[in-house]
Formats: sequence, C-alpha cells, structure tokens
Amino acid sequence: MLMIWLRIWITNHQRLCSRASTILWPGIVSSLRFKPTVVWFTGLSAAGKTTLSQGVAALLREQSVPVVTLDGDELRAGPCRDLGFTPRDRAENVRRAAVLASEQSQSGQIVLVALISPMRVDRDRARQIIEASGAAFVEVFVDAPLSVAEARDPKGLYKRARRGELSHFTGVDAPYEAPVTPALAIRTDTESPEQSASRVMEILLASTEAGAKTMNQTQLLEDLIEVARRAGDVIMDIYATDFAVEEKRDDSPVTAADERAEAVITAALRQITPDTPIVAEEAMAAGKQVSPGRQFWLVDPLDGTKEFVSRNGEFTVNIALISDGVPVLGVVYAPVTDTVFAGSEKDGAYIVDAGAKRTISVRDIPDAGAVVLTSRSHGDYEVLHERLEGQTIADWRLVGSSLKICLIAAGEGDLYPRLGRTMEWDTAAGHAVLRAAGGRLMVLDGSVADALRGGRELSYGKSGFENPNFLACGA
Repeated sequence: MLMIWLRIWITNHQRLCSRASTILWPGIVSSLRFKPTVVWFTGLSAAGKTTLSQGVAALLREQSVPVVTLDGDELRAGPCRDLGFTPRDRAENVRRAAVLASEQSQSGQIVLVALISPMRVDRDRARQIIEASGAAFVEVFVDAPLSVAEARDPKGLYKRARRGELSHFTGVDAPYEAPVTPALAIRTDTESPEQSASRVMEILLASTEAGAKTMNQTQLLEDLIEVARRAGDVIMDIYATDFAVEEKRDDSPVTAADERAEAVITAALRQITPDTPIVAEEAMAAGKQVSPGRQFWLVDPLDGTKEFVSRNGEFTVNIALISDGVPVLGVVYAPVTDTVFAGSEKDGAYIVDAGAKRTISVRDIPDAGAVVLTSRSHGDYEVLHERLEGQTIADWRLVGSSLKICLIAAGEGDLYPRLGRTMEWDTAAGHAVLRAAGGRLMVLDGSVADALRGGRELSYGKSGFENPNFLACGA
C-alpha cells in the first residue's frame, strides 16, 4: 500500500514539475549535460536548508536545467504523513525521501532534497539507495549553530520544544550527527543565501564536466588490472634481488619497489584520466600536497611492505577510484600468486586467478562461528579479543596486507577488525571490492557487535587521509 501511495505522489509531483517547466523554461534544450544527481541538504531545523534549495533551484532554472525540490515539510504532509518522530520513524522518513529522490532523478531532473535527516547511518542508507539507481549523491551540510537556528525559529518550533510541547526535537532533546565528509559545508550564519547557492552550483557544474569525462566502469576496471599487473612486474623484479630497505618519516619501511611501482601507476592513471587527482602513498610521504576534490584516485603501490621485506608473498598493489567519499571501483593485485581482486558498483566483484575469472560475494557468518582475519604485522590481540566479546569465533587466520579485506569479499572469512593507524590508500581498493561483493567496511567505535548492528561506513577524502579503527565484514 505504501509503495502505491509513493508512486501516486511521484506522478502528481512530476506533473506539477512538468507544468512549472513549461512556464519557466519552455522548449528545454540545455547545453549543460548533468548526470542524474540528488543534492541532499542536511542540517538543523531553521539552518536554511529550504532557502538554500530554493535558491539553487532558481539558478538551475535560469540555466534551463530541469529541477525538482523535495522539502521535509512537503514530505511530512504527503507520503510520510503517517510517520512520527521516533528514531525508527525518522529513519523511514529518510528512506522514503531517498526512494522518491532516486525515482525523480531518473526522469532527467536535478533533485534537491531539504531534510533534517539527523543520523549519519540514515543518510548513508539514503546514499546507497540513490547511488544504486545510478544517480550521484551530493551531501551538503547546511551548518548553522544551534543558537542561530533558535534565534531564527520561523515556525516557533524551538520555543515549543523548550517548553516541553514537542518531544524528540532535533537539537533540543534529540541528537543531530553532522556529516563527516560532506561534498560541501555551508555556514548560513556567515554568508548570504546567494553566496551559498552559488557554491552549490559550482559543485553541480563541476559534475557536468566530470560526467562527460567518466569512462565506462567495465573498461576502466580492465585498464586498471593491466596497470596493476605492470606495477606488479616491477615489484617482482626487485623482489628477486637483494633489495635495500629504508625508513620513511613515520618509521615505516620503504623500498625501491614501492617507489618504482608508484611511478608506473601514476603515469598510467594520468593517461587514462588526466584531470583526476592522484593521492599516492609515497608521494604523500615525501610531502606532496593534494586537494582531491569530489573524485580522485587512491594508490598504494605496495601494500604490505613488511610482508615484502619478510618475503612471505602476502603483499598487494592497490588502486581505487573515490567519488564523493565512496570507493566506487578498485583493484587489488597479489603479484606472487598473480591473483586479481576487482570490483565496481556496475560490475560487482570478481577474482581472476590462474587465468580464470569468477564472481565473488560475501557470506553470512556460519552457525559454527566467524573466521576472524588479523594482521601478521600489526595489532593488540588482547584488545581485539575485548572488541569481539560475545562473538562466536570458529577460527583465526593471520593474513598480510589488503588480502584480508579481499578474502572477506570472496566469502573466505567473516570479520577483520583493525585497531590502530591506517591510511586511506591502505583500505580503499579492498573496500571497493568488498562493497561490490555485498560487504561493508565500518568505523569501529565500540564493539564488533555494535558495528555489525548498524555502524557507519568508512569514508574517504578525510583531512590527513588517516582512517579510524574499522571493521571489514560481510553482509
């Protein structure tokens, strides 16, 4: 019944937008070519989400770009009118908004969603719904301090909440979790609505260029496999010699294999996608500064240098493409065994081993217990046991490098909790394969059980490119 109601609401809304299009921009023939895009404005009540979305809509219409707005109040009065403000109802409200937005984006319109959507996990699920439909998800944090939002209070809601007339009101007696890596953060208390709208337009206009340059994911993945194999050949040439080992500024080891493989990869990526920034481990260690933007490469030319030095064979070449903080495509190559793990949102995950290609996917944790994968070179096992309390463990396996994440993607392991310092280039490629195989890589704030129940997905493009503790897991 709900889906029927949603379809009716979508149809009516599209008719309304169609009439508006005829009036505002008859005979639309835009020179701007946008890929399906949903801009998701999140922030406190009275932060300025609706004002900003309306301003952006006006600018788009001036450029003859079809646009539709989905406002929180409209949704509450329409397809979400049966919902209250409990955490479960709020999550469902966000889910329905995401479904509507993904439907609307497929009709060739830019969709602007203005919704408090206070919880990160709910916004992450909205992103997944929207991206699964093929649309881009652009998260905009409309950031106004609570004191400013309360001072505005155009509907008097904060006053009512303070008097106890409204319960579960975000910012008063219900939490708001700010985005960690939004595409854009806007302080509506320090800039004008016109300035804010122009900044959103810059993001959207950049996406038209990116969309025109986006390669077919299938072809891109095949090209990356070839690049990774070429880097692997360089690594194996050095692996066969009596190579020297030096230390970087962070005391981690580095060899000529790291540096030469990175040179091979970055040169190839500049040819394949000349305008896409590259964040590569050895260049960053040498002090290179990179402003990655919305889409960029993350490269670890030799993940598991300690495994390389100890000659146990468990090292990999990692290449991943990041879009809006999400690893959308990645290749992990193990040169010693000539094994490729690859995955993308379009093609799913697969392994190429002994010349044969086969699809891979995660598995449910067996009744007998989980197979836990841990590092050969890192980890406090006593603390790991504490984090895993309450989890039935069938076996522990020591595995080097990003192979741990890939083995979970292939259904050969279940949990990989990692405590301690890692960098984004260490995880991004494996994470892309894991996502494509149906798995998750979650921030590990507390116990493994808590993360499995609904933690938030690790994101990319963070300041300093350093990861928090995380858990790689299956479905």
